[in-house]
Amino acid sequence: MRRFSPVLAVAALLPSATVRADAQEDHWQFAVTPYVYLPHLDASMRYETPGSGGSEVSMENLLKHLHAALFLNGEARKGMWGLAADFVYCSFQKESSNVSTVTGPGGAVETPINRGTTSSLSGYMGSLTANYALLRTPNAKLDLLAGFRYTHIGATLDWSFATAVADLPQRTGSAERGVDLWDGIVGARGSARLGDGKWFVPYYIDVGTGTSTFTWQAMAGIGYSFGWGDMLLVYRHISFEQGDGRPVQHLYFSGPALGATFRF
Repeated sequence: MRRFSPVLAVAALLPSATVRADAQEDHWQFAVTPYVYLPHLDASMRYETPGSGGSEVSMENLLKHLHAALFLNGEARKGMWGLAADFVYCSFQKESSNVSTVTGPGGAVETPINRGTTSSLSGYMGSLTANYALLRTPNAKLDLLAGFRYTHIGATLDWSFATAVADLPQRTGSAERGVDLWDGIVGARGSARLGDGKWFVPYYIDVGTGTSTFTWQAMAGIGYSFGWGDMLLVYRHISFEQGDGRPVQHLYFSGPALGATFRF
């Protein structure tokens, strides 16, 4: 399965994977992390095509180039407990796509050569989690987290085939698909310091289910502490799976990010 690189790096906010404050502090503490993200993306979706009795078009390699995105994360903590919110927005302009099969009353058939088939996609994802400090030492931090993730995906397919396709009444046309995913998630996050210096390894992972058959997110990398905060170089992956016959068969995006954490 192919993956594609974006044409635009976006300044954003990375989920704060490290919490250096003493869990016993009784005053509010906050953290934000602006960063540049360079993800690879891949997806497969299904569309109901008009005028064909409810047949579906299955697409592979839906996403080719990321044109605009915004990632925002914020955290508030007091004592052992914390609250984190994350917002992601992505927009993809019309890009060349490949329609692999068309499914109708007679079953799935391979499509002829695509001629100018394109797709557009926009979506946003918001998550809210409550966090509890399970471990706080000078060299290791660990939080347990639980919450939910909401994702909206809106996509448009404009197809053009070289010849006619069984169960599809026209060689050219357009179809739209809107999907809302509500998933409960649980996970962990934290950091591990390397020796007695200022280098550390941040990490984050969550798993969930709901509207998605399975969704998960993970992040890990390397960080360096300064007096004002931390510099981070990490790798982040987000995945959604619904399976065959569902609107979002799969949606993945992952890649490196470089950012700075500011605490106040």
